Amino acid sequence: MLRILLQKNSWLRYVIAGIVSFCLYIGLSHIIIVEGADNNPRFMMLRLEDIGPGGYYSTPEGLGKLRAVFDYLHQQHVHYSMAVIPRWINISQDGTRYDRAIDQLDNDYVQAFDRVLREAAEHGGSIGMHGYTHQVGDVYREDGHQASGIGNEFNVNDLPETATTAFAEQRVQEGYRRFRLANLSPHFWEAPHYHTTPDQDKVFRSYFGLFYQPDVTIDSNPPSAQYKNALNKGFGNTSFGNVFVPTTLSYIPSGKDEKFILNQMGKTDRINSFFYHPFLEFSHLVPVVDEWGEQLLKDGIPQYLYAGENKSVLQRLITQIHLKGYPFYSIHDYVPFAPSVSLKVGSAKSTLVQIGNVTGRNQADIVTWDKKTSNLSVIQAQYKGLRNEDQPEPQVWASLPYADGSSFTLNGMKDGHKKGLWVVRPSGKLESYSSDGATFAREQIWTIPAKRWYDLYELRQPNGDCILAGQSQDRSQLLGIYMHGGKVKEIKPYTFRSNSSKDLLVRKLRNEDSQRLFLFKENTSQGVEFELDTANMQWKLNKVSLNIPDELGGVRFGDFNGDGKEDILRSDPKNLTNRVYLQTTENEYKLLSVYGPWGRTNGRLTVADFDGNGKVDIAMLPNEDGQLDVALSYQSLNVND
Repeated sequence: MLRILLQKNSWLRYVIAGIVSFCLYIGLSHIIIVEGADNNPRFMMLRLEDIGPGGYYSTPEGLGKLRAVFDYLHQQHVHYSMAVIPRWINISQDGTRYDRAIDQLDNDYVQAFDRVLREAAEHGGSIGMHGYTHQVGDVYREDGHQASGIGNEFNVNDLPETATTAFAEQRVQEGYRRFRLANLSPHFWEAPHYHTTPDQDKVFRSYFGLFYQPDVTIDSNPPSAQYKNALNKGFGNTSFGNVFVPTTLSYIPSGKDEKFILNQMGKTDRINSFFYHPFLEFSHLVPVVDEWGEQLLKDGIPQYLYAGENKSVLQRLITQIHLKGYPFYSIHDYVPFAPSVSLKVGSAKSTLVQIGNVTGRNQADIVTWDKKTSNLSVIQAQYKGLRNEDQPEPQVWASLPYADGSSFTLNGMKDGHKKGLWVVRPSGKLESYSSDGATFAREQIWTIPAKRWYDLYELRQPNGDCILAGQSQDRSQLLGIYMHGGKVKEIKPYTFRSNSSKDLLVRKLRNEDSQRLFLFKENTSQGVEFELDTANMQWKLNKVSLNIPDELGGVRFGDFNGDGKEDILRSDPKNLTNRVYLQTTENEYKLLSVYGPWGRTNGRLTVADFDGNGKVDIAMLPNEDGQLDVALSYQSLNVND
């Protein structure tokens, strides 16, 4: 019948073709919007190369000039990364040895050098470890490999021991030890001249999650970050994942100017990243003097400033990049989370997990409830050292028999810095426990309706009240208990209209010491807020719309850059990507970067400030292997200013 109609009415064929084309267009447009292909930010990254306690920076004058470059970058709102050599060695032809390290704290110069680095880190600079000495040996060599900043450190042709994993591990351990003694924290690794063996790279991947260099075994100049989702084994504790960031634009060769970088910009298929040696700016700096012509000092270091505006290559380059509308990112803004430690916590089938502070220290503890042994254990994990360092063993704080349909969460009503527990049981009991920093002790029991719970959330309310809410075990209903004046009331269960799995989110209300529960529809920015109607003891639903694009995945909330504003993370579990939207003003967000693919497909993403630096991190909750994989945020403040 349709064929006859088409034969008699040729115009109908064109109408149908038009409808089909329109539908395809709508479908393709939806894919583009959902995947967020058109809203990747433009930015520039700068890595300052070969910074160490020697060479051009070996004198107070050189150190003052280095500080002047750092100060200029800060004034220009340039976020940058510093490749730091912790020990500087050079053997002259006459046998004279220069040897200074950042941990020689009884040396006035070293104290000043470390102070300048700390200032830079506080004002837009991020510190990375650039080898241990960036040289090799204790004798003069015609090829220059004995000089820091010039020589190779690993895989040196005539020194076979430098190609071993034992040599690589000894060097990275010794270098990091000196950083630690100097109270400096490197958060990325760059091998000198990228000159290592594949086996040595396995060592470095075990020690650092983030690299400011390409993975040369795969591609020596990739267009963007390379994510390696694999276990790192054999050198300390097992960890998961690495990220490699290339300097796609290389550096400005001798005889070239800023146009060498500027002419490479604008290609949408690659990031913009280059490296630069700060000493190249020194000829454009002049002393800061008083009215009598005497040079001024700042905490014992000679002061310098630029002789004028846009005189040096770096000055002109920064000016032009700003005019193009490109902000400067540090490596931690482009890669907003650095793969860190992995912790053995037990699989999701055998263990319930909560994350928070139960010991009173300034790092997140991991609390586990083993369904088989009934043990409630606490891991006082360490996140501020190397990722492969030994982690504390779990300590049993209590033994609570587990019954199917039980759940628990952390109790911050009494002490938010040393949280206890809330436990709900299917028999109809609610229990509260306090923490003394070493054990959980039961404080009170209430009778509640007998129900099976899937999860549990604490929601602080005004005037010291509290709501405990969670999904029923079959995830068909939202259950709730209202606590007021030490007494409990049941909240009428709300039956979800959708049978799909749900990630409930706790959010603090703006300008209020109160929390509510939220649920967002996957692949959209639309959701609902669950508000308690205390008069009728039932849930009231309020529609919520986030001012970010509709994209694949769900959302998480947290202050990821430590500026006091709530940001949004769009997490796509299928593609293992996470898009960070920083809040600029109220209800306005700007995409910082896209992170990933990182993580395991059978894990569940959660957010918390694990290392206590005021910036919310991410982690993949227990998978079949029972590993909790953490990635830490060191993002810059005000990166888009």
